[in-house]
Amino acid sequence: MKSNMAVYLALAFVFFSCQSPAPAAKDSADTAFAGFETRFLDSYWKEYPSNAIFIGYGKYYEDLVIPDSSAFARHVAYSKQWIDSLQALNYDALSDNNKISFRIIRNQLESDIWYTTIFRNQEWEPASYNLSGESYYLIHQPFAPLEERLRLLSKHLRTAGAYYEAAWKTLKNPTKESAGLAVMQNKAGLDVFGKDLTDSIHASRLSAAETDTLNRNIAGCVAAMKKYADSLQSILNKPDYPFRKYSIGRDLFTEKFKFDLATDLSPEEVYNKALSDQQIITTEMVSLADGLWKKYLNSKPKPADSLEMIRAVIDAVSLQHAKAGDFFDSLKNQVYGLKKFILEKNLFDFDSSYPIIVRLMPEYARGVAIATAEFTPPYQKQGDTYYNIDDLTRYPKDKQESTLREMNNYTSQLISIHEAIPGHCLQGIYNNKKSPDVLRSVFQNGAMVEGWAVYTESMMIESGWGNHSPEMQLMLDKLKLRELGNVVIDYQMQSLGKSEKEIKDFLTKKCFQTPAQVDEKYHRATLSQVQLCSYFTGATAILALREEYRKKMGNQYSLKTFHENFLKYGSSPVKYIRERMLQ
Repeated sequence: MKSNMAVYLALAFVFFSCQSPAPAAKDSADTAFAGFETRFLDSYWKEYPSNAIFIGYGKYYEDLVIPDSSAFARHVAYSKQWIDSLQALNYDALSDNNKISFRIIRNQLESDIWYTTIFRNQEWEPASYNLSGESYYLIHQPFAPLEERLRLLSKHLRTAGAYYEAAWKTLKNPTKESAGLAVMQNKAGLDVFGKDLTDSIHASRLSAAETDTLNRNIAGCVAAMKKYADSLQSILNKPDYPFRKYSIGRDLFTEKFKFDLATDLSPEEVYNKALSDQQIITTEMVSLADGLWKKYLNSKPKPADSLEMIRAVIDAVSLQHAKAGDFFDSLKNQVYGLKKFILEKNLFDFDSSYPIIVRLMPEYARGVAIATAEFTPPYQKQGDTYYNIDDLTRYPKDKQESTLREMNNYTSQLISIHEAIPGHCLQGIYNNKKSPDVLRSVFQNGAMVEGWAVYTESMMIESGWGNHSPEMQLMLDKLKLRELGNVVIDYQMQSLGKSEKEIKDFLTKKCFQTPAQVDEKYHRATLSQVQLCSYFTGATAILALREEYRKKMGNQYSLKTFHENFLKYGSSPVKYIRERMLQ
């Protein structure tokens, strides 16, 4: 008996030793990886100091990379060197958590190489060159006393002239759409260097010499920004200028999809699912509109065409909206209610005292979306999280009314859920407070980030926000069509070469969007590729994971446990989180 047991134990030892690294080996590999990750991240922010500003890594704030050919060649060599170093690590011996980090680093470096050498967007996206955003962060994020921030700003801007000169020389054949955005955002970004900054300089305790140097560097930056914007405007004024077409083609779109979203699904699979879901959602909307017809359009004959019936009810419900001057305050008030709701429903372990500042969108960020979120920089830990809302009073009257109907009393609540609570802003707070690895916050996966915000829209309505009103469900379905419509138009524009008329007809007739929303979405689709697919792709993956997790947990399942476990992995690709949560 003893002899047989000894043989069994010996065989078992050999078997399990072959299956996984010994604990000591795993500990050693994880220790080595921790050191590698620290060194890599420090070197990455040294290579990309402007990016370091947005994520709060203060060591290289004073540096500014001049975007010339030598800088791009250096970036590629840098990425190749670190890929070689990464591959030298023992991946199989790493913990599951570090395996996620390993794969995130590899994808980031490979993506950086692809963007620079294959996609080459530095040559045709002039809107990527703008110093106002990073300058705003240096001025306003409370990472240091005012005087220190102003000194760093001064050093960061000392080569602004060379930066914009190199940017102009790097551009080969820009897209017209990105050139137009670059003009608008750089000119609007001049506001960053206006009266508020002047007042801060006067209130500071900088020496006279420091103040003089800072003012010279600011003036140099302002002059360079104006010259860059004017140069772009000059080519926009040429009717025969050979602008690059914004459509990148199927092959590049497929590659970009792989790097940006890090999903197992192909663009074609996501596109086909979007079209399938469109039919399902539209069928539900027919039922909802039919039930609401009497309440809103009792005196009118019901159209035989079900799509016309849906549109008529949506148009009637959309008349319930705030005035342009009250729009900002109405969304601000929604945030307070959303915080209270998620605590009452026990949906998150959330500290409601954490500051989320609702503000008018900064000038440098306008021109893309009506509402956005900005997180506290990951390394900074302390700071402000912003829910940015565009000033609709500045819109022309026709666009103003169309936008307000799109952002009616119901849809605007869903936008606040998406951008603020419990969407992007809450997610950003979790990234900083609960994620075990800063890597997940600084290299965020777009499908997870946008997918989470989309997921929360349906989750909140399921949980009772809006009191299960048919109007709220109808507008949620309309928003779902908008999100899956993002996939459809992105794929059709970039891979299938669909015309502007075909795209706008789809958004208008199949997704029930207003003219203002259609124009905004089409414009946005000409400025980016793949990003519009991230919403639907990520939300689909999260919903599938939630169902799998619910089955796994059985009686121990709750929405709160799912949310807390999901968000603790930071903004990692959903497929990596799934592997960990379903182990």
